Amino acid sequence: MKSLWISLLLLVSLQAQDNLAQYDISMKMLGEIGTSKLSMHATQDTYEIKMHIQMDESLSDVEHRYESYGSIEGNVYKPTRFVKYIREGADEEVIYYIFDYDKREIQKYTTTTKTSSALASLFGSEDKVVTKSYAVLTDFRPNDTLTTFLNAEQLLAGRDTMAIESVGFRKSERNITLYKKDGAYRVSIVDKEASDDYSIVVSIAPDGLISEIAIKEYTILGTISVARSE
Repeated sequence: MKSLWISLLLLVSLQAQDNLAQYDISMKMLGEIGTSKLSMHATQDTYEIKMHIQMDESLSDVEHRYESYGSIEGNVYKPTRFVKYIREGADEEVIYYIFDYDKREIQKYTTTTKTSSALASLFGSEDKVVTKSYAVLTDFRPNDTLTTFLNAEQLLAGRDTMAIESVGFRKSERNITLYKKDGAYRVSIVDKEASDDYSIVVSIAPDGLISEIAIKEYTILGTISVARSE
């Protein structure tokens, strides 16, 4: 299940001051396998974006939440805090990224909660191991996975295409490219490993929200699609 990459592609441009979109996630051979909600609130100077994904517990029991908070300066969204929460079964990971524009660095706080053993997870044991870590990222990137799409026009700045390097993307695992085609902004994600055939095409509606996503995964499960429900 490529649930993480479904979530990454739902992080897309919301141009209105207040907006909300909901999506149904389905797979050709299984029908609906999850839902997602994406919301944004913005004032003249600040913004907050929140996204929640819930996959079908009977299939994968995966939940993702993403939140971005920051300022708006000259139509550019500048994150000051980005939060990523991932739960897979009984295991959880929460990562806080704090942006320091003066020092050109990002503070990263990670808390991981795991069951002590596979056997404990199988029988629903409450025996958990909590690990906390702290790091300073000196390869400063001024966008997270949410603001990358909000700032798409400014990032491209007349160019046809560009590679995306933003906080929250798994840069080591995917080639991620932002581009514009037929007047609409799109994102392309392709595996670096030639043996793993996997690609994504994203379509964005005129209001700046995703209209649909097609995820081509060459397995017996077939294509995954994400369609806007309201």
